[in-house]
Amino acid sequence: MYFLQKGFFSISLTFMPIFTGMNQFCQNCNKPISDNYCAHCGQRAIANQRLSWKEIFSDFADNVLNLDKGFFFTFWKLLVSPGKVGRNFLRGERKKYTSPIRYLIIAVAIQAFIDYWLLEAGPNENPDFFYFPFLSAEMNSKMAIMNHLIATKYAFAHNLSMIIIFPAIFYVIFRRLHYRYIELLTVNFYYFSSGLMIVLILLFFSWLIGFDFPIPAIIFSTIAYVFWSSFHFFKDIHWAKRVGYILLSLVLFMLMRVFLLTYFISIFVPIENIQ
Repeated sequence: MYFLQKGFFSISLTFMPIFTGMNQFCQNCNKPISDNYCAHCGQRAIANQRLSWKEIFSDFADNVLNLDKGFFFTFWKLLVSPGKVGRNFLRGERKKYTSPIRYLIIAVAIQAFIDYWLLEAGPNENPDFFYFPFLSAEMNSKMAIMNHLIATKYAFAHNLSMIIIFPAIFYVIFRRLHYRYIELLTVNFYYFSSGLMIVLILLFFSWLIGFDFPIPAIIFSTIAYVFWSSFHFFKDIHWAKRVGYILLSLVLFMLMRVFLLTYFISIFVPIENIQ
């Protein structure tokens, strides 16, 4: 009799929510839930049902199209008030924005799609690059080809170098603000991704209308956004010093990424090894 009573009690606990409308139990952590989300692990209550197209599209809309916290909302906020987004995230106000890593992954995925369908990955005969008068014509030509290959065929390494170098420079230049490197790196996920998205939008529309967008204009657009976002993020420093510090950071970045990195790769790595 005891076992029958115990078995009936267990079955009742399992099916009671269905018949009485009481709290359901989260299938992820087995805690009771009474709203759209589990208060213990955060899983949506809809996960208790069988997977459906409605749930898939709902997740997509919530993560990408959601006007309150989706990808486009985050992108828009990073255009109009990038400093506020960065400071809010570091302060702990994070729920309403797409996470920095997810935001970066989406931007890089879009870049991979556009690179695959619209851009040429092979080296041009005369790729655009800086000319350094103190180097030989042969070295300038080799660096131009090498830089083009890095930026197209090895775009991930190219992006990674920019993601890592900029926060390191800012960490030194703006050390009086006591930001940690990991904080500047995380914020740079937002800023780099938005800068990348701006470039991709320019490239897409230039392809759409059949216009060959000049490389210097693309570089200027990227630098302009870096300046804009950094100027608003480091607002605790007087604006005149901010301008000087950011310009110095840009010069150091160009020295490290455009010259030093490309120069040493051109010396130690034969072009045919990475073509």
